[in-house]
Amino acid sequence: MNQDKCTKNLLCPVMSVLYGVILFYMQGCKTPEDELIPETNSRFQQLNGKITGIDFSNTLTYDDKFNIFTYRNFYNGGGVAIGDINNDGLADIFFTANMLPNRLFLNKGNFRFEDITDKAGITKKSKWSTGVSMADVNGDGFIDIYVCNSGDVKGDNKENELFINNGNSTFTERGTEYGLNSKGFSTHAAFFDFDKDGDLDMFLLNNSFRAIGSFDLKMNEREKRDSLGGHKFFRNDNNRFTDISESAGIYGSVIGFGLGITVGDVNQDGWQDMYVSNDFFERDYLYINNKNGGFSEVLEK
Repeated sequence: MNQDKCTKNLLCPVMSVLYGVILFYMQGCKTPEDELIPETNSRFQQLNGKITGIDFSNTLTYDDKFNIFTYRNFYNGGGVAIGDINNDGLADIFFTANMLPNRLFLNKGNFRFEDITDKAGITKKSKWSTGVSMADVNGDGFIDIYVCNSGDVKGDNKENELFINNGNSTFTERGTEYGLNSKGFSTHAAFFDFDKDGDLDMFLLNNSFRAIGSFDLKMNEREKRDSLGGHKFFRNDNNRFTDISESAGIYGSVIGFGLGITVGDVNQDGWQDMYVSNDFFERDYLYINNKNGGFSEVLEK
């Protein structure tokens, strides 16, 4: 009995010293960057730019010619897309800014990012960017970037941009070559294979250029296609996109004040459908895939 007590008394200080040595070395393995991340029991925690390296703000400035009164979507904001541009298993981030340059941040691991916008060849033709989508548009195994541009800025043609991934973390703008340099009040775009031919097609969400008070609500404008705006649908024909909006049954009127687009198999028949949200007095659209190259709008059903 006394021997057991003596053994315990000897082990206690030895274990305490050993524990202290292990703790010392564990703390010594931490990097200065690791020490910036506070410990928390929460499921999520917010990390600031000093930790992540992401320094981005969609700052807006207005004057007497361009403001919320002259452009109603002035405060609608930009967009963000997440995707692995270099196939290293880490998710990279692309931010669009309305007035400022767009930014691409490369994920270096452990929540550290590097701004590679300039090195990646990311430019900005237009003055006001909105939504952004990441998708392998040309099917070469690398994520590409599609930027929607809008804004009622004088002298700006609002041309959308398609940045094709060169496979080495650099990009080349090829929107005109692919037929996706749409010029309108684009909000966002969704890429998906609607006809199951192995490539990605695209729905382009637009917002009307007309003032809200200029419409006669007694007239049904839904069936009238608008050449300047309106939602559009493009079929991918060997990396050249063809506007098939009308034949595909897509409404493209001036009253389509597009806010959002989401894609999913709504009726679980194995084919991708679309839900489009509109603003103001036009209803939303629910497009069910007909499996024959077009859609049927069935929201009220």
